[in-house]
Amino acid sequence: MEHYEMRLLADYTHTGVQAANTWARPTPRSVLGELERDERAEAVWAEVVQSPVDGGAEEPLRKIIPVLDGQKFDPYVSLSGTLSSVMAPPKRSIWAGKLYSFGTPMSSNPLLSTTLKYSESITVECLAGASAITGNYRVRLWGYVYKTTELPTVFGTMLFPASLVDRARRRTLTLSKSPIPVNGESWKTLPGGKDQSIPKINPFIRFAYNLLATDGKSGDYQFRYETGNVSDSDENMYFEFDEFNALLIEGLGIRADAPGHLAHTALKIAGDYHPKGLIPTDYADNPLHFGLVYPFIHTGLPEVPFFYTIPKLEKPYLIWNEIGMVVVRDDGTAVAINDLIACITGIRIEMKG
Repeated sequence: MEHYEMRLLADYTHTGVQAANTWARPTPRSVLGELERDERAEAVWAEVVQSPVDGGAEEPLRKIIPVLDGQKFDPYVSLSGTLSSVMAPPKRSIWAGKLYSFGTPMSSNPLLSTTLKYSESITVECLAGASAITGNYRVRLWGYVYKTTELPTVFGTMLFPASLVDRARRRTLTLSKSPIPVNGESWKTLPGGKDQSIPKINPFIRFAYNLLATDGKSGDYQFRYETGNVSDSDENMYFEFDEFNALLIEGLGIRADAPGHLAHTALKIAGDYHPKGLIPTDYADNPLHFGLVYPFIHTGLPEVPFFYTIPKLEKPYLIWNEIGMVVVRDDGTAVAINDLIACITGIRIEMKG
């Protein structure tokens, strides 16, 4: 019965120096991430543990990517690990909000069962930022392990059709597929698995820095890779989707710049802003704040390790067969390069390829 208990699936502790702009790539064996031949697993949530650096500095743990059965999951999951903007803080240290999870475990609903599924091994890859990491950090993945003989009892059959609903914009996308009996052979074809047939359903979480300064005129800044506004394709938050691609955005966060020139944040979908009027997100009062509680709970240097989780939207927004994006505006004075970090969470749908 131990297979029905939440347990640690992978545990990576990095010690010593990690050079700037380099990846740490621990093997599945070194993080205790290997399964037995008759086991399958789903990762439900992650946590990143760091200690503040004396004087208020922080280690530049730029990015964390899960690796399932040898395949990087970066098109869908890319986590900031830097202390101030950590997207998967230690569960014990969450001050406000609900811990982000990849999906709901033991579910036969395809829009809830977006946990990361694998049949052999799991590990992570961790990228250092523009300067070296000199302190220790730890990344842990938590979830459930099942014997293959248990899967039909726990999950039954993954049921379709399933519908993504955007009530604010009165849009619905219905996904059709034959029901999938859940067993050891079909495990990686389920939502969150790497061998899905179309439509593919995966969790979606990523972050982006503003690689350029804002315009200083209160115009829209787009976190768009093709225009050089972000540094990597997995930071892109500009989605030009056809009828075969969709994203349901469920969470939105932004950490404002310390000089205080960020004014507003919003989603812009098919030319319209959501919510109408945008969300005021200035430094002193930002409802989309995530990461370290500083500067709201205390005003000194950011050395109190409690965290806000990524804010959930009141209603999810669907981007499908249209252009959607995250936009921010300054207060008339430009926000400097890399002074903002935005993040989104949701469900990614691919209906071709």
